[in-house]
Amino acid sequence: MSKPIGVRIDERQEDVWKTFKDFVEGKYGKKHTVLGNELIKALQIYLELNTKSERSNIDKIETQFVTQRAGDLEIKSIKENSYDILNTLMAVKGYIDNLEYMYFDKGEPIPLKERDQINKIKQRLSHAQKLLQERIESIG
Repeated sequence: MSKPIGVRIDERQEDVWKTFKDFVEGKYGKKHTVLGNELIKALQIYLELNTKSERSNIDKIETQFVTQRAGDLEIKSIKENSYDILNTLMAVKGYIDNLEYMYFDKGEPIPLKERDQINKIKQRLSHAQKLLQERIESIG
């Protein structure tokens, strides 16, 4: 059973509360029950961000990526996310290399149009890999 709570809001911040309520209603199509849940999530994030006094803890918070799935918040470090993306890039590069080997194994040349496309994809993947590796190193 939920417990009602009451708070007073200064007239100057009343538009923030109205915007929050409108956001929740727009997201879920209703305010009943979900308004409280969303308010609790917002308060939890606020408290986590503002109760960390050590600089190292603040740095960890600033390098987090927040996603929402099925109403739950998932907080994942940007470094971990970057490693996931980097692994995906490496898998795609491996897949493209495998395509080239399939042609070579059959003794067939890669058609010129496909060769150009493969080279462009490889260049873009290499550039993305370099950017991600720099990002991971800068995070520490």
